Amino acid sequence: MTKTDSVASQTRSTNQIKVRSQRRRRRTFRGVAYAFMVCYALITLFPFYILFVRTFVSTKDATALHLWIPRGQDMSMQAEIGNLAVNYNIDIKKLKEDMGIKGYVNPRDTLAEIAAANEIPVARFQSYFTNFGTFNGWITLLGRQDYWRALGRTMATTLISIILLCFLSMLTGYGLAGLRRRDQVIVYHIYLLQMVIPTVLIIIPQFLLIQMLIGLAPGSDQPGPVRSLAQLTALVLIFIKGGALSTMVFTTSINQIPQELEESAQLDGAGRMAYFWRVLVPLMKVPIATVSVIMLPVFWNAFFEPYVYLDANNATVLPLIAAYGGTFTTNFQIIFTGVFVSVMPLLIVYLLLRRLFIRSVMAGAIKG
Repeated sequence: MTKTDSVASQTRSTNQIKVRSQRRRRRTFRGVAYAFMVCYALITLFPFYILFVRTFVSTKDATALHLWIPRGQDMSMQAEIGNLAVNYNIDIKKLKEDMGIKGYVNPRDTLAEIAAANEIPVARFQSYFTNFGTFNGWITLLGRQDYWRALGRTMATTLISIILLCFLSMLTGYGLAGLRRRDQVIVYHIYLLQMVIPTVLIIIPQFLLIQMLIGLAPGSDQPGPVRSLAQLTALVLIFIKGGALSTMVFTTSINQIPQELEESAQLDGAGRMAYFWRVLVPLMKVPIATVSVIMLPVFWNAFFEPYVYLDANNATVLPLIAAYGGTFTTNFQIIFTGVFVSVMPLLIVYLLLRRLFIRSVMAGAIKG
């Protein structure tokens, strides 16, 4: 073997060692990155898991941390029926029908006294209240008509608000696109000014204005469908007013569309509205998804505006859950269940539209 061959062999050996070392570093880095992402995902999901477990924890154990669903405990037969009715939101009339109890039930009577008076087996009583204690939040919440109505109102106001907000913001962005005139710049800055004005500062004049507008509807001064519809309409108007963020998103997106596209559409005989509907709207899928991703949890989780402007019998989900807190006692189990159930629609929407959401998040991040 010549000296040249020896040097070449050593060079190849050195290069192979470097390549193997680089591969090991890549695998190590990839493993550390995956482990970090898995840990981050678990930390992110852990509060939701705890919230789910809390839906099965009774109010008396509300101060303790539970990492898994507790086992149901036998109900004490010395417990008074009145206290159980308050703590577990039990309907005494339904209890009497389920257990075959006849006559008047004194709130001070214990379960043992009621069982003896009506010849009900103790095991049957304990089984009834044990299951009710474990699943109290789910049974009470899902069995209430007011919760399902509140959920429907929340879904309706959220969906309508997002559709109207995207449509109005798209029109505004189309009118302000390019910012070629001074009046366009002024209007654009007025829209952006809303982002720095807290809602609390304008709550009183806004409340007076909304009450005046609601009063214009005939029959809105009396409880009924007209008043409920007027209040929900006012809530939607509050959600879509201004729209600083959505206006900025659509204005920026429309600015990136070449002006020649509109000019060529006009040469083909298309008017402004034809260009808007047939050309501009199909190009706005990513901005629409972006605004929807941002505003969906904002509208869905709104508490202050529905609490102020809606009657108690016309509430959305979060104000209704807050109303479950009593004056002397609070059923935390039903509150935790209500919060968990209110999160599920957002999770379902994200799972169904996750690809579109990811595209909206990545919009503008990759150029070229």
